[in-house]
Amino acid sequence: TTMRALITGSGNMGRAIASGLEARGDDVAAIAGRETGYPTPAQIGAVDVTFEFSHDSSLLQHIDLGLDAGCRAFVVGTTGWQADDEIGRAFVKRLADSDARAVVAPTYSLGAVLFGDVAEYAARLFGSFPDYDPYLFEQHRAAKADRPSGTALAVANRLVPHLKAKREARLATDAGAPDPAVLEIVALRAGSHPGMHTVGFDGPGESLQVKVEARDRSAYVAGALLSADALMQQPERTGITAFTDLVRERTA
Repeated sequence: TTMRALITGSGNMGRAIASGLEARGDDVAAIAGRETGYPTPAQIGAVDVTFEFSHDSSLLQHIDLGLDAGCRAFVVGTTGWQADDEIGRAFVKRLADSDARAVVAPTYSLGAVLFGDVAEYAARLFGSFPDYDPYLFEQHRAAKADRPSGTALAVANRLVPHLKAKREARLATDAGAPDPAVLEIVALRAGSHPGMHTVGFDGPGESLQVKVEARDRSAYVAGALLSADALMQQPERTGITAFTDLVRERTA
């Protein structure tokens, strides 16, 4: 079935999703954002799925635009909000009040989701051996708004419970030697890099690395389209589904 989509967020991901939709014969009703402007719901027309990839400050405005256009299915890649903060609570309420549903994720890369599983398994193995010092390194384009990435934070939070020598994960910002009880997250921002995450365990005479690196944005687009298809094919889904749970349904 052909999908009619609204894209909110006119940045790199919004444009890449538009290209991906058009390549498979779907219809892009509009791309709405600061760069492209905001059409009215009447100008947009009926929409099956809204793809929201912008900034947390625009999230609620964009969800409202989709809802006003009659859309009840959302794929949200916008980061910087949490389910229990002011934006997150308002987002959840809007979905509930409108009988709408959404898939949400800090990244729609299938590789990044499965990378988190592999990294957590490695942490379980190495976490009992304090001589193997864990770290997390990520690299993205210079224009990426958040640091560290949402993916890096999510992975770090999965690792720490298995690392006996670490009590928390934190972005490396201080001068001098690091706190040995902190899992260091190093975030590099430069150029137009589409994204890389590495989890490492550095031992006395050897090291192990687990790494996922995007070649381009097509990996993220594929996950976003997979999520939209799931929302279209399974109208019984309600509320918010994490992309990680959607992936696990396929790998269970």
